[in-house]
Amino acid sequence: MELDRIWHEPEVVIYGAVITPGIRCSGQAYDLANRRWYQINVSSDAYDEDWMADTVENHISTYYHTFGKQTPFNVINATADGPLEFDTQPNHVIARPIREKLQYHSQREAAIPIVSFDRLENKVYLGRSIDRCRLNGQDCAFKRIEFDCDVKAIDREIKSRENLLKALNLHCEAGKDPNSIMEQRFNVIPILAVVVIEQDGDNDEVVGILMPFGGLSLESLSETGPESSASTSGSRYLEITRGELRDLAHGVRELAQAGVVHGDINDRNTLRKPHEATAAEEYQGQSRLVLVDFGDIAPEYKNDAFALGELFIWCKERSSWGVSDQRKVEDAAEVLKENGDFDLVLSVLDDERDV
Repeated sequence: MELDRIWHEPEVVIYGAVITPGIRCSGQAYDLANRRWYQINVSSDAYDEDWMADTVENHISTYYHTFGKQTPFNVINATADGPLEFDTQPNHVIARPIREKLQYHSQREAAIPIVSFDRLENKVYLGRSIDRCRLNGQDCAFKRIEFDCDVKAIDREIKSRENLLKALNLHCEAGKDPNSIMEQRFNVIPILAVVVIEQDGDNDEVVGILMPFGGLSLESLSETGPESSASTSGSRYLEITRGELRDLAHGVRELAQAGVVHGDINDRNTLRKPHEATAAEEYQGQSRLVLVDFGDIAPEYKNDAFALGELFIWCKERSSWGVSDQRKVEDAAEVLKENGDFDLVLSVLDDERDV
């Protein structure tokens, strides 16, 4: 297990499964929750990837709960009807290598600070490629390069924040934190640091980015909130307000004016930052909706305005708003999807129109 990592119940995915008919099956097994690779070999072709993943998960979990530590083995050999055998191989033999490399040079304009990976503390699993952690006592989220496909996404994340920092140059007031201004103006979670293997060392390879922890996604909140009677199956009430949606629309308008495209606005990539976290940010303790994940442009993505309109409808279907609020959000969503007129959207959602 990585240093300064907190144990989490394993979540195993099988990669590169190989089945030899009538003889055996095998696969590389990756424990997403604890960031460790395993190999499973079965002397039968009677099992599928789900069975292999469950087998690896069960043995990882059983060992930890028995001995209180990570397994010493990373190879599991199984037979159709007999005992299991465990073995240990060097990690580079078992793990799927990351062949794509990314370097970052902090001397360029609008540069983001660099920090060494070993300074991240108390890392714990949040999701695929995402850990919660602490740096200098601050609650953070670490988004890592876990596979080759992540390199391009992390590079786009970095460049998008650099472009926003450049857009802020004429607006930043002396003595104010540009990251705070970025979040306030664009409703975007900033990047605190680019994480490299060794800062000021021989290996400046980028392994991920560090951001302040911004709260739970709307997707997660919709799965854990109060029961909803909405038509959407399994949905929950979202305790967000029309004002929060208006604030988010203002931020997306500012993004467009800065020439930055998010590329995947949806419930997974929109966080609700708790009011406790915004109390010191000139928002009188009101919760805010903020965007994360600028890494990839979604397939068949039309534009940010259209996607925001879709998100508005998604929120309305999971709300307990009155008829007036629902109608205003519907009208705003229609404008966003038809022509992206943000000024009209902000006017539609303005509280003063209720007077």
